[in-house]
This record gives sequence, C-alpha cells and structure tokens, in this order.
Amino acid sequence: MNILNTHIHKLRLYIDKDAPSEYKIRWDEFKTHCESGEDKNKNIAEQIKNYCKLQINKDLPYLQREESGLGGDNNLTNKQIRFRTYFGMNDYRDRDDDIILHEIMSTKYENWTYDELDDLLRAFIKTANYYVKSNCVNGCINIFNKNMLSDYYLESDSD
Repeated sequence: MNILNTHIHKLRLYIDKDAPSEYKIRWDEFKTHCESGEDKNKNIAEQIKNYCKLQINKDLPYLQREESGLGGDNNLTNKQIRFRTYFGMNDYRDRDDDIILHEIMSTKYENWTYDELDDLLRAFIKTANYYVKSNCVNGCINIFNKNMLSDYYLESDSD
C-alpha cells in the first residue's frame, strides 16, 4: 500500500533512556554522522541498504543533496527520503536525541509504500545498533495529518 499523501511521514530512531553512557556516547557520534550531510553519511546509507530485505530498497541510489539520503536526484520523478541535518551552531543547540529520516516524498511516478518504510526502518535500526555496539536502539514511523499544520486545525469539525 502506498503511503498516504494526506499525511507527513518520518522515520524516527531513538536510544533506550536507560542505555549505559558508553552506548550513548557512540549513539551521539553516530547521530552526528547521520546529520552532517554532504557525503559524510554515505557509508551509513549504504549500510542501511545492505540490511534491507526488499530489493527495491537495496537498489535505491544515494541522494546527492546537501543533507543526503536515499532516492533519485530528480525531485519531479524520483521518490526520496532525507536525513535531518544540522549545519549551524544554533542548530546544534536545538538538537534532540533522536535521528530522523524525513522529507519522505513520493512523486506521480514513484511512490513509497509502508512495506518499504518498514524495511528501511528495520535496516536503519540494525545499522544504528551496529554502531552503538548494542541492541538498545529502537524506532518508529511517525505519521501525522498535513492539516495539523494549519492554525485552524483544532477549530475544524469536518476533518
């Protein structure tokens, strides 16, 4: 089933709150690599693809963008999923502890499916656990209605 075009989707990874500090240090290093963009996370994207079970995910190209990610480079024809990135010092102060693949975009030619996102999430968790050297990373698909971004969302009875 194709993902809903009425909703925003994100893959969110997080480390267990009770993970030992040595794991959290490795998690933070891994997170920094994921969020650095510009080919600094290319090896992570390749490892994610290696852990994928679906051939369609294994065949995804590396997204040649500043933030990088997976999918074709043509915004009009190729589906894409991008790493959330932080570039400036102010951005780093606002960081949370999660790693997010966001801007999950489908086109009229290529669509993401929930099976593909599940496969990527599983592979991303396996990759993160490899870097942390423990099975203390988990993840989920966050989904919310695009209408929630409207200032009047709570006032509408029809949605």
